Amino acid sequence: MDILLDGILSNEQDSRGLQRVDLNRRYGGLCKEEALWNWPVISVFSRHDIELILRKGSRYPLRPPQEVISHYRHSRRDRYTNLGLVNEQGETWQKLRSALTPELTGASTVLGFFPALNIVCDGFIELIRKRRTMFGVVGFEELAYKMGLESTCTLILGRHLGFLKPDSSDTLTTRLAEAVRIHFTASRDAFYGLPLWKVLPTSAYKQLIESEDAIYNIISELMEATIIEKRNDARDESVEAVYQSILRQKSLDIRDKKAAIVDFIAAGIHTLGNTLVFLFHMIGSNPKVQQTLYEEAMLLAPPGCDLTVDDLRKARYLRACITEAFRLVPTAPCIARILDEPIELDGYHLDTGTVVLLHTWVAGLDENNFKNASKCEPERWLNPTVPHSPLLVAPFGSGRRICPGKRFVELALQLILAKIVREFEIIVNDKLDLQFEFILAPKSPVSLGFRDRVEVV
Repeated sequence: MDILLDGILSNEQDSRGLQRVDLNRRYGGLCKEEALWNWPVISVFSRHDIELILRKGSRYPLRPPQEVISHYRHSRRDRYTNLGLVNEQGETWQKLRSALTPELTGASTVLGFFPALNIVCDGFIELIRKRRTMFGVVGFEELAYKMGLESTCTLILGRHLGFLKPDSSDTLTTRLAEAVRIHFTASRDAFYGLPLWKVLPTSAYKQLIESEDAIYNIISELMEATIIEKRNDARDESVEAVYQSILRQKSLDIRDKKAAIVDFIAAGIHTLGNTLVFLFHMIGSNPKVQQTLYEEAMLLAPPGCDLTVDDLRKARYLRACITEAFRLVPTAPCIARILDEPIELDGYHLDTGTVVLLHTWVAGLDENNFKNASKCEPERWLNPTVPHSPLLVAPFGSGRRICPGKRFVELALQLILAKIVREFEIIVNDKLDLQFEFILAPKSPVSLGFRDRVEVV
């Protein structure tokens, strides 16, 4: 599969986020732009410079906050005592990180959660079967968002919510997924241009407030229902670990705990869902890759059996496929940082406080950094060939501010992909169009085919 960047850039809605490719072509590995009030923003495309910044350690790594989110949360002290893990800095960020993420990042949590995730995957497979016309699914991204919501809620809240049931008439998942989508696009639109929303409610700011309120209220309903359910049911500590660890934190205000759970669930819906779309499209577009993947998956366990973490440890080609998808179409195309000390890049002096955007996606598609960079070649992660720059593949960020859900998402993607390719041959007929919603997202509707595997007796 070739990644046709010119084709991607031709989409009108993509120009804001994806014009960075053109900047790289025009100006090379380092490009200076000016934001409001002549504030410099440095786009970094050079592998050497990206790696230099990523390798710099810091006790409190700084990243540019989403100013519009910060503005809104400052105005809602009834709900928020801080700006959240994404936007906070320094000691406040460290306090939140230390209090909220140990269970989420721990290996034992994911191991305990794995049987429940197998059940969620089986529900996803049945949903695909029910939604097919012949073998095609139009609007597959909606199913992927349901999977993102159900799996994330199962991890964070410790309960199955039934969003994958084909006969479910509950529109909660649709409302929540749509609210998250609007939140991303409103954040994007408010980011560009003058921040007029500080003095009057612009259209983007109104949308952001409405989506924030919808996300908060819907997830609050889920939390309250979870509390009531857990009073009456026997507790499964292995599945409830994340939820209970947050609630037990004595150092945090109840508003902090609730906001953290809201943020964790909201973050998981579209990031996991979009990644599934990108991954399945890549696999379906490359028949030889899919056949090799299928053969490996069939060796992990007999068809119809659940998979364990030990099974997945043997799946080297499976992991290589996921890493290759992260390189070709990452949900997060760049890493933003604020320099906490001066640095020299490509002969230029950058002062402390400079905002740098590390364009890992663009660099990952550069022939100077990966051989046959535009091609889908999972084998490059098994037997690296020069050039090969693995540090550029960083969809979860890097360093101390790395996404706390990294371990969960990676294992979830492995399990979902292994089970899907054992059940279906993925068919792709259409090009995948992308749009920038503050993260990379597929342009709706996405059509994918899922043809049942024929068992050989």
